[in-house]
Amino acid sequence: MRTTIRRQCVYVVAVLTVLSIYAAGAYRIEQLRQQPRMAVVCTFGHCAPADASFSALR
Repeated sequence: MRTTIRRQCVYVVAVLTVLSIYAAGAYRIEQLRQQPRMAVVCTFGHCAPADASFSALR
């Protein structure tokens, strides 16, 4: 009887671990999705408008 209870606890912990990893990833993706567009484009001082032409990027 103790073995089945322990096995069920292991299954519950495994499922909760997988769900928490999935939730953390979903939260991170949602945070990235809600960032302003310029925050994604502008990094390390190399800012270019999202609608810039190729000649403006030179």
